[in-house]
Amino acid sequence: MTERKRRRKRIGLILALAVLLGIGGVFAVKTLQLRRLPEWMRQTQLENHQVGTMRRIVRVRKNQAIAVAYPHLDHTEIDRQIEAAVQAQIQAFERENQGIQQFSALYADYESCDLNGVGASVQISFERRGAVNGKTAQSWTFDLKKDRALGFLDLFSEAGLKHLVFLTEQRMEAGMTEEAAAAAEQLLRQNRAQLYLSEEEVRVLFPPSTLQEQEDEVQARIPMEKMIGYLDEQTRHQLGLQAQGRIVDPNRPMVALTYDDGPNRQVTPRILDALKEVEGAATFFVLGSRAVNHQDLLQRMVEEGSEIGNHTFGHVDLTRQNASQILDQLDACWQVMEEMGLTIPQRLLRPTFGAYNDFLRATAPYPLILWSVDTRDWAHQNVDRSVRMVQQTVQDGDIILMHDMYEQTAEASEQIIRWLSDQGFQLVTVSELFEARGILLKQGEIYRCAYPS
Repeated sequence: MTERKRRRKRIGLILALAVLLGIGGVFAVKTLQLRRLPEWMRQTQLENHQVGTMRRIVRVRKNQAIAVAYPHLDHTEIDRQIEAAVQAQIQAFERENQGIQQFSALYADYESCDLNGVGASVQISFERRGAVNGKTAQSWTFDLKKDRALGFLDLFSEAGLKHLVFLTEQRMEAGMTEEAAAAAEQLLRQNRAQLYLSEEEVRVLFPPSTLQEQEDEVQARIPMEKMIGYLDEQTRHQLGLQAQGRIVDPNRPMVALTYDDGPNRQVTPRILDALKEVEGAATFFVLGSRAVNHQDLLQRMVEEGSEIGNHTFGHVDLTRQNASQILDQLDACWQVMEEMGLTIPQRLLRPTFGAYNDFLRATAPYPLILWSVDTRDWAHQNVDRSVRMVQQTVQDGDIILMHDMYEQTAEASEQIIRWLSDQGFQLVTVSELFEARGILLKQGEIYRCAYPS
Protein backbone atom coordinates (compact mmCIF):
# COMPACT_ATOMS: atom_id res chain seq x y z
CA MET A 1 0.00 0.00 0.00
CA THR A 2 1.42 3.36 -1.00
CA GLU A 3 1.79 6.27 1.43
CA ARG A 4 -0.98 8.17 -0.42
CA LYS A 5 -3.44 5.28 0.04
CA ARG A 6 -2.50 4.92 3.72
CA ARG A 7 -3.08 8.65 4.23
CA ARG A 8 -6.52 8.47 2.51
CA LYS A 9 -7.46 5.50 4.68
CA ARG A 10 -6.47 7.36 7.88
CA ILE A 11 -8.52 10.43 6.78
CA GLY A 12 -11.50 8.18 6.01
CA LEU A 13 -11.30 6.54 9.43
CA ILE A 14 -11.03 9.92 11.15
CA LEU A 15 -14.05 11.26 9.26
CA ALA A 16 -16.10 8.13 10.04
CA LEU A 17 -15.16 8.40 13.72
CA ALA A 18 -16.13 12.07 13.74
CA VAL A 19 -19.52 11.28 12.22
CA LEU A 20 -20.13 8.52 14.76
CA LEU A 21 -19.11 10.78 17.62
CA GLY A 22 -21.39 13.50 16.29
CA ILE A 23 -24.37 11.16 16.03
CA GLY A 24 -23.61 9.71 19.40
CA GLY A 25 -23.31 13.18 20.88
CA VAL A 26 -26.67 14.25 19.46
CA PHE A 27 -28.26 11.05 20.71
CA ALA A 28 -26.71 11.50 24.15
CA VAL A 29 -27.94 15.11 24.35
CA LYS A 30 -31.48 14.12 23.29
CA THR A 31 -31.52 11.24 25.79
CA LEU A 32 -30.37 13.58 28.55
CA GLN A 33 -33.03 16.11 27.56
CA LEU A 34 -35.73 13.42 27.64
CA ARG A 35 -34.66 12.34 31.13
CA ARG A 36 -35.06 15.91 32.35
CA LEU A 37 -38.68 16.05 31.20
CA PRO A 38 -41.55 15.51 33.65
CA GLU A 39 -42.82 11.93 33.40
CA TRP A 40 -46.10 12.92 31.69
CA MET A 41 -44.13 14.58 28.86
CA ARG A 42 -42.07 11.50 28.05
CA GLN A 43 -45.07 9.44 26.97
CA THR A 44 -46.04 8.70 23.37
CA GLN A 45 -48.71 6.29 22.13
CA LEU A 46 -46.70 4.31 19.59
CA GLU A 47 -49.68 2.07 18.78
CA ASN A 48 -51.43 5.13 17.28
CA HIS A 49 -48.56 5.80 14.86
CA GLN A 50 -49.66 3.85 11.77
CA VAL A 51 -48.02 6.04 9.13
CA GLY A 52 -44.61 7.71 8.85
CA THR A 53 -41.65 7.81 11.21
CA MET A 54 -41.78 9.67 14.49
CA ARG A 55 -39.76 12.84 14.88
CA ARG A 56 -39.33 14.60 18.19
CA ILE A 57 -38.45 18.11 19.27
CA VAL A 58 -37.24 18.21 22.87
CA ARG A 59 -36.04 21.35 24.66
CA VAL A 60 -35.58 21.69 28.40
CA ARG A 61 -34.62 24.96 30.03
CA LYS A 62 -34.76 26.23 33.59
CA ASN A 63 -38.49 26.91 33.75
CA GLN A 64 -39.64 25.57 30.41
CA ALA A 65 -40.03 22.20 28.72
CA ILE A 66 -41.04 21.33 25.17
CA ALA A 67 -41.68 17.78 23.98
CA VAL A 68 -43.40 17.53 20.61
CA ALA A 69 -43.74 14.28 18.65
CA TYR A 70 -44.97 14.42 15.06
CA PRO A 71 -44.81 12.17 11.96
CA HIS A 72 -42.54 12.44 8.93
CA LEU A 73 -44.26 10.86 5.92
CA ASP A 74 -41.44 11.29 3.39
CA HIS A 75 -43.63 13.42 1.10
CA THR A 76 -42.26 16.91 0.49
CA GLU A 77 -45.40 19.06 0.59
CA ILE A 78 -47.12 16.99 3.26
CA ASP A 79 -44.12 17.12 5.57
CA ARG A 80 -43.76 20.85 4.95
CA GLN A 81 -47.32 21.43 6.13
CA ILE A 82 -46.93 19.29 9.24
CA GLU A 83 -43.58 20.80 10.25
CA ALA A 84 -44.83 24.35 9.64
CA ALA A 85 -47.80 23.69 11.93
CA VAL A 86 -45.53 22.25 14.63
CA GLN A 87 -43.13 25.19 14.47
CA ALA A 88 -46.02 27.66 14.62
CA GLN A 89 -47.27 26.02 17.81
CA ILE A 90 -43.80 26.10 19.39
CA GLN A 91 -43.24 29.75 18.47
CA ALA A 92 -46.65 30.77 19.81
CA PHE A 93 -45.94 28.91 23.05
CA GLU A 94 -42.54 30.58 23.48
CA ARG A 95 -44.03 34.04 22.86
CA GLU A 96 -46.78 33.43 25.42
CA ASN A 97 -44.33 32.38 28.11
CA GLN A 98 -41.45 34.74 27.43
CA GLY A 99 -40.16 36.25 30.66
CA ILE A 100 -42.51 34.44 33.05
CA GLN A 101 -41.02 32.75 36.12
CA GLN A 102 -43.51 29.92 36.54
CA PHE A 103 -42.89 26.53 34.90
CA SER A 104 -44.34 26.26 31.39
CA ALA A 105 -44.68 23.21 29.17
CA LEU A 106 -45.72 22.31 25.65
CA TYR A 107 -46.43 18.64 24.98
CA ALA A 108 -47.72 17.01 21.79
CA ASP A 109 -48.34 13.50 20.54
CA TYR A 110 -50.09 12.34 17.39
CA GLU A 111 -52.27 9.77 15.70
CA SER A 112 -51.70 8.73 12.12
CA CYS A 113 -53.97 6.43 10.16
CA ASP A 114 -53.20 4.51 6.97
CA LEU A 115 -55.92 4.77 4.32
CA ASN A 116 -55.23 1.81 2.07
CA GLY A 117 -51.74 3.01 1.17
CA VAL A 118 -53.07 5.86 -1.00
CA GLY A 119 -54.08 8.22 1.77
CA ALA A 120 -53.24 9.04 5.37
CA SER A 121 -54.76 11.03 8.20
CA VAL A 122 -52.78 12.80 10.91
CA GLN A 123 -53.93 14.50 14.09
CA ILE A 124 -51.46 16.17 16.43
CA SER A 125 -52.79 17.01 19.90
CA PHE A 126 -51.07 19.84 21.79
CA GLU A 127 -51.25 20.56 25.51
CA ARG A 128 -50.07 23.90 26.92
CA ARG A 129 -49.27 24.75 30.54
CA GLY A 130 -48.04 28.15 31.64
CA ALA A 131 -49.29 31.63 30.81
CA VAL A 132 -51.98 29.93 28.71
CA ASN A 133 -53.40 26.54 29.63
CA GLY A 134 -55.39 24.34 27.32
CA LYS A 135 -55.52 21.66 24.66
CA THR A 136 -55.76 22.07 20.91
CA ALA A 137 -55.38 19.80 17.91
CA GLN A 138 -54.57 20.00 14.22
CA SER A 139 -55.70 17.46 11.67
CA TRP A 140 -55.12 16.64 8.03
CA THR A 141 -56.15 14.00 5.55
CA PHE A 142 -53.62 13.56 2.75
CA ASP A 143 -53.53 12.14 -0.76
CA LEU A 144 -50.15 10.37 -0.71
CA LYS A 145 -50.13 9.83 -4.46
CA LYS A 146 -50.49 13.56 -5.19
CA ASP A 147 -48.58 14.80 -2.11
CA ARG A 148 -51.34 17.14 -0.99
CA ALA A 149 -54.00 17.67 1.65
CA LEU A 150 -57.56 16.65 0.82
CA GLY A 151 -60.44 19.04 1.42
CA PHE A 152 -64.03 18.21 2.32
CA LEU A 153 -65.22 18.84 -1.24
CA ASP A 154 -62.65 16.32 -2.49
CA LEU A 155 -64.46 13.60 -0.57
CA PHE A 156 -68.05 14.50 0.23
CA SER A 157 -71.07 15.41 -1.84
CA GLU A 158 -73.01 18.66 -1.36
CA ALA A 159 -75.51 16.76 0.76
CA GLY A 160 -72.60 15.30 2.71
CA LEU A 161 -71.33 18.75 3.69
CA LYS A 162 -74.74 19.70 5.04
CA HIS A 163 -74.98 16.40 6.91
CA LEU A 164 -71.55 16.93 8.48
CA VAL A 165 -72.74 20.28 9.81
CA PHE A 166 -75.92 18.68 11.12
CA LEU A 167 -74.05 15.88 12.88
CA THR A 168 -71.62 18.39 14.38
CA GLU A 169 -74.54 20.42 15.72
CA GLN A 170 -76.12 17.24 17.08
CA ARG A 171 -73.01 16.55 19.15
CA MET A 172 -72.80 20.03 20.67
CA GLU A 173 -74.69 20.29 23.96
CA ALA A 174 -76.00 23.78 23.25
CA GLY A 175 -76.49 23.19 19.54
CA MET A 176 -75.72 25.92 16.99
CA THR A 177 -77.59 29.00 15.89
CA GLU A 178 -78.64 29.20 12.23
CA GLU A 179 -75.84 31.70 11.69
CA ALA A 180 -73.27 29.35 13.25
CA ALA A 181 -74.50 26.42 11.14
CA ALA A 182 -74.15 28.54 7.98
CA ALA A 183 -70.66 29.59 9.10
CA ALA A 184 -69.72 25.95 9.72
CA GLU A 185 -70.79 24.93 6.22
CA GLN A 186 -68.77 27.79 4.75
CA LEU A 187 -65.70 26.70 6.72
CA LEU A 188 -66.01 23.20 5.25
CA ARG A 189 -66.27 24.59 1.73
CA GLN A 190 -63.22 26.83 2.23
CA ASN A 191 -61.18 24.02 3.85
CA ARG A 192 -60.74 26.15 6.96
CA ALA A 193 -62.05 23.29 9.05
CA GLN A 194 -59.83 20.25 9.53
CA LEU A 195 -60.53 16.62 8.64
CA TYR A 196 -59.35 13.30 10.09
CA LEU A 197 -60.56 10.00 8.61
CA SER A 198 -60.19 6.49 9.94
CA GLU A 199 -62.05 3.22 9.49
CA GLU A 200 -64.02 3.98 12.66
CA GLU A 201 -64.87 7.67 12.38
CA VAL A 202 -64.82 11.05 10.71
CA ARG A 203 -63.45 13.90 12.81
CA VAL A 204 -64.18 17.51 12.01
CA LEU A 205 -62.27 20.29 13.79
CA PHE A 206 -63.40 23.90 13.66
CA PRO A 207 -60.74 26.38 14.86
CA PRO A 208 -61.48 28.57 17.91
CA SER A 209 -63.61 31.68 17.35
CA THR A 210 -64.73 30.60 13.86
CA LEU A 211 -68.20 29.67 15.09
CA GLN A 212 -70.30 32.21 16.95
CA GLU A 213 -70.32 31.82 20.74
CA GLN A 214 -67.64 29.10 20.55
CA GLU A 215 -64.38 30.30 22.10
CA ASP A 216 -62.73 26.88 22.09
CA GLU A 217 -62.20 24.65 19.09
CA VAL A 218 -65.15 22.43 18.20
CA GLN A 219 -64.33 18.80 17.45
CA ALA A 220 -67.05 16.44 16.27
CA ARG A 221 -66.30 12.71 16.20
CA ILE A 222 -68.80 11.02 13.90
CA PRO A 223 -69.01 7.21 13.44
CA MET A 224 -68.03 6.25 9.91
CA GLU A 225 -71.32 4.45 9.25
CA LYS A 226 -73.14 7.78 9.62
CA MET A 227 -71.12 9.40 6.82
CA ILE A 228 -70.05 6.60 4.52
CA GLY A 229 -73.29 6.92 2.53
CA TYR A 230 -72.10 10.38 1.45
CA LEU A 231 -68.80 9.07 0.03
CA ASP A 232 -68.97 7.84 -3.53
CA GLU A 233 -68.20 4.16 -4.04
CA GLN A 234 -64.90 4.79 -5.87
CA THR A 235 -63.58 6.95 -3.02
CA ARG A 236 -64.59 4.35 -0.43
CA HIS A 237 -62.78 1.64 -2.39
CA GLN A 238 -59.62 3.71 -2.94
CA LEU A 239 -59.32 4.64 0.74
CA GLY A 240 -60.30 1.19 1.98
CA LEU A 241 -63.18 2.55 4.06
CA GLN A 242 -66.14 0.48 5.15
CA ALA A 243 -68.68 0.92 7.91
CA GLN A 244 -68.40 -1.19 11.05
CA GLY A 245 -72.20 -1.35 11.40
CA ARG A 246 -75.26 -0.86 9.22
CA ILE A 247 -75.18 1.86 6.59
CA VAL A 248 -78.23 4.13 6.36
CA ASP A 249 -78.43 5.36 2.79
CA PRO A 250 -80.01 8.86 2.83
CA ASN A 251 -81.14 8.44 -0.78
CA ARG A 252 -83.28 5.34 -0.16
CA PRO A 253 -86.74 5.23 1.49
CA MET A 254 -86.83 4.31 5.18
CA VAL A 255 -89.28 3.70 8.01
CA ALA A 256 -88.94 3.31 11.76
CA LEU A 257 -90.65 0.34 13.38
CA THR A 258 -91.36 1.03 17.07
CA TYR A 259 -92.50 -1.36 19.81
CA ASP A 260 -94.09 -0.40 23.14
CA ASP A 261 -94.67 -2.14 26.50
CA GLY A 262 -91.97 -4.84 26.25
CA PRO A 263 -89.68 -6.58 26.34
CA ASN A 264 -91.32 -10.01 26.29
CA ARG A 265 -89.43 -13.31 26.39
CA GLN A 266 -91.61 -15.01 23.74
CA VAL A 267 -92.17 -12.07 21.39
CA THR A 268 -89.16 -9.72 21.35
CA PRO A 269 -86.55 -12.32 20.22
CA ARG A 270 -88.69 -13.23 17.18
CA ILE A 271 -88.80 -9.58 16.15
CA LEU A 272 -85.05 -9.21 16.62
CA ASP A 273 -84.46 -12.37 14.56
CA ALA A 274 -86.59 -10.98 11.70
CA LEU A 275 -84.76 -7.64 11.80
CA LYS A 276 -81.39 -9.37 11.74
CA GLU A 277 -82.31 -11.29 8.58
CA VAL A 278 -82.74 -8.04 6.62
CA GLU A 279 -80.00 -6.07 8.44
CA GLY A 280 -82.64 -3.83 9.94
CA ALA A 281 -83.26 -2.20 13.31
CA ALA A 282 -86.15 -0.87 15.37
CA THR A 283 -86.79 1.30 18.41
CA PHE A 284 -88.10 -0.46 21.52
CA PHE A 285 -89.85 1.81 24.01
CA VAL A 286 -89.51 -0.39 27.07
CA LEU A 287 -91.17 -0.38 30.47
CA GLY A 288 -88.63 -0.24 33.24
CA SER A 289 -90.65 -2.75 35.29
CA ARG A 290 -90.33 -5.31 32.47
CA ALA A 291 -86.82 -4.44 31.37
CA VAL A 292 -85.37 -5.14 34.81
CA ASN A 293 -85.71 -8.91 34.27
CA HIS A 294 -84.65 -8.96 30.60
CA GLN A 295 -81.09 -7.66 30.54
CA ASP A 296 -80.07 -10.15 27.83
CA LEU A 297 -82.78 -8.87 25.47
CA LEU A 298 -81.86 -5.22 26.00
CA GLN A 299 -78.19 -5.99 25.43
CA ARG A 300 -79.06 -7.84 22.24
CA MET A 301 -81.09 -4.85 21.00
CA VAL A 302 -78.12 -2.55 21.41
CA GLU A 303 -75.57 -5.01 20.02
CA GLU A 304 -77.62 -5.58 16.85
CA GLY A 305 -78.14 -1.87 16.15
CA SER A 306 -81.62 -1.31 17.56
CA GLU A 307 -82.46 1.52 19.91
CA ILE A 308 -84.02 1.60 23.39
CA GLY A 309 -86.46 4.33 24.38
CA ASN A 310 -88.35 5.18 27.56
CA HIS A 311 -92.02 4.20 28.05
CA THR A 312 -92.02 5.00 31.81
CA PHE A 313 -91.27 2.54 34.60
CA GLY A 314 -94.81 1.41 35.39
CA HIS A 315 -96.97 2.41 32.38
CA VAL A 316 -98.62 5.36 34.11
CA ASP A 317 -100.50 8.17 32.36
CA LEU A 318 -97.96 11.00 32.50
CA THR A 319 -100.62 13.64 31.85
CA ARG A 320 -102.06 12.89 35.31
CA GLN A 321 -98.79 13.25 37.21
CA ASN A 322 -97.07 16.21 38.81
CA ALA A 323 -93.54 17.19 37.78
CA SER A 324 -91.84 15.10 40.46
CA GLN A 325 -93.86 12.01 39.56
CA ILE A 326 -93.15 12.42 35.85
CA LEU A 327 -89.41 12.67 36.40
CA ASP A 328 -89.43 9.78 38.88
CA GLN A 329 -91.09 7.51 36.29
CA LEU A 330 -88.63 8.46 33.56
CA ASP A 331 -85.54 8.36 35.77
CA ALA A 332 -86.48 4.94 37.18
CA CYS A 333 -86.72 3.53 33.66
CA TRP A 334 -83.35 4.97 32.60
CA GLN A 335 -81.77 3.75 35.84
CA VAL A 336 -82.60 0.15 34.93
CA MET A 337 -80.56 0.53 31.74
CA GLU A 338 -77.72 2.34 33.48
CA GLU A 339 -77.43 -0.45 36.05
CA MET A 340 -77.13 -2.90 33.15
CA GLY A 341 -74.21 -0.84 31.79
CA LEU A 342 -76.10 0.10 28.62
CA THR A 343 -75.22 3.31 26.80
CA ILE A 344 -78.19 5.22 25.37
CA PRO A 345 -76.79 7.89 22.99
CA GLN A 346 -80.15 9.51 22.21
CA ARG A 347 -82.78 9.54 24.97
CA LEU A 348 -86.31 9.38 23.58
CA LEU A 349 -89.71 9.25 25.28
CA ARG A 350 -92.85 7.50 24.04
CA PRO A 351 -95.63 8.75 26.36
CA THR A 352 -98.04 6.02 27.45
CA PHE A 353 -101.27 5.93 25.45
CA GLY A 354 -99.70 8.58 23.20
CA ALA A 355 -101.09 11.09 25.69
CA TYR A 356 -99.41 14.44 26.24
CA ASN A 357 -100.19 17.99 27.28
CA ASP A 358 -98.31 21.25 27.57
CA PHE A 359 -97.24 20.46 31.14
CA LEU A 360 -95.67 17.15 30.10
CA ARG A 361 -93.91 18.79 27.17
CA ALA A 362 -92.45 21.44 29.47
CA THR A 363 -91.44 18.90 32.15
CA ALA A 364 -90.03 15.93 30.24
CA PRO A 365 -86.43 16.63 29.23
CA TYR A 366 -86.64 14.48 26.09
CA PRO A 367 -88.23 14.53 22.61
CA LEU A 368 -91.69 12.94 22.57
CA ILE A 369 -92.00 10.32 19.81
CA LEU A 370 -95.48 9.42 18.57
CA TRP A 371 -96.35 7.69 15.26
CA SER A 372 -97.90 8.08 11.83
CA VAL A 373 -99.04 4.45 11.30
CA ASP A 374 -100.95 2.69 14.11
CA THR A 375 -101.47 -1.04 13.54
CA ARG A 376 -103.73 -1.26 16.63
CA ASP A 377 -102.23 -4.70 17.20
CA TRP A 378 -102.98 -4.47 20.93
CA ALA A 379 -106.74 -4.09 20.27
CA HIS A 380 -107.50 -6.72 17.62
CA GLN A 381 -104.47 -9.05 18.01
CA ASN A 382 -105.00 -10.15 14.41
CA VAL A 383 -101.98 -10.87 12.23
CA ASP A 384 -103.61 -10.10 8.88
CA ARG A 385 -105.08 -6.79 10.04
CA SER A 386 -101.71 -5.57 11.31
CA VAL A 387 -99.96 -6.56 8.09
CA ARG A 388 -102.66 -5.04 5.91
CA MET A 389 -102.60 -1.73 7.83
CA VAL A 390 -98.88 -1.31 7.07
CA GLN A 391 -99.08 -2.44 3.45
CA GLN A 392 -101.97 -0.08 2.66
CA THR A 393 -100.65 3.07 4.35
CA VAL A 394 -96.87 3.03 4.74
CA GLN A 395 -94.72 5.67 3.06
CA ASP A 396 -91.16 6.91 3.23
CA GLY A 397 -90.48 8.52 6.64
CA ASP A 398 -93.26 6.83 8.62
CA ILE A 399 -93.05 5.78 12.27
CA ILE A 400 -95.01 2.56 12.80
CA LEU A 401 -96.50 1.65 16.18
CA MET A 402 -96.67 -1.96 17.44
CA HIS A 403 -96.39 -3.72 20.82
CA ASP A 404 -93.94 -6.56 21.48
CA MET A 405 -96.30 -8.23 23.96
CA TYR A 406 -98.39 -10.53 21.74
CA GLU A 407 -97.58 -13.67 19.76
CA GLN A 408 -99.70 -12.27 16.92
CA THR A 409 -97.49 -9.15 16.84
CA ALA A 410 -94.39 -11.34 16.51
CA GLU A 411 -95.91 -13.16 13.53
CA ALA A 412 -97.17 -9.94 11.97
CA SER A 413 -93.76 -8.32 12.44
CA GLU A 414 -92.03 -11.18 10.65
CA GLN A 415 -94.28 -10.64 7.62
CA ILE A 416 -94.12 -6.83 7.79
CA ILE A 417 -90.32 -6.75 8.08
CA ARG A 418 -89.84 -9.05 5.08
CA TRP A 419 -92.41 -7.14 3.01
CA LEU A 420 -90.93 -3.71 3.82
CA SER A 421 -87.45 -4.94 2.94
CA ASP A 422 -88.69 -6.46 -0.34
CA GLN A 423 -90.32 -3.10 -1.18
CA GLY A 424 -86.95 -1.35 -0.79
CA PHE A 425 -87.52 0.27 2.60
CA GLN A 426 -84.63 0.52 5.03
CA LEU A 427 -85.66 -0.41 8.58
CA VAL A 428 -84.02 2.15 10.82
CA THR A 429 -84.25 3.44 14.38
CA VAL A 430 -86.13 6.63 15.20
CA SER A 431 -82.84 8.45 15.77
CA GLU A 432 -81.45 7.24 12.44
CA LEU A 433 -84.63 8.31 10.63
CA PHE A 434 -84.52 11.89 11.86
CA GLU A 435 -80.75 12.07 11.52
CA ALA A 436 -80.95 11.01 7.87
CA ARG A 437 -83.54 13.74 7.29
CA GLY A 438 -81.35 16.37 9.00
CA ILE A 439 -83.90 16.98 11.76
CA LEU A 440 -82.51 17.75 15.22
CA LEU A 441 -84.71 16.19 17.90
CA LYS A 442 -85.46 18.71 20.65
CA GLN A 443 -86.68 18.46 24.23
CA GLY A 444 -90.45 18.67 24.64
CA GLU A 445 -91.19 18.63 20.91
CA ILE A 446 -93.66 16.15 19.36
CA TYR A 447 -92.52 13.99 16.43
CA ARG A 448 -94.80 11.70 14.38
CA CYS A 449 -92.88 11.11 11.16
CA ALA A 450 -89.94 12.33 9.09
CA TYR A 451 -91.27 12.68 5.58
CA PRO A 452 -88.71 13.78 2.97
CA SER A 453 -88.91 17.48 2.11
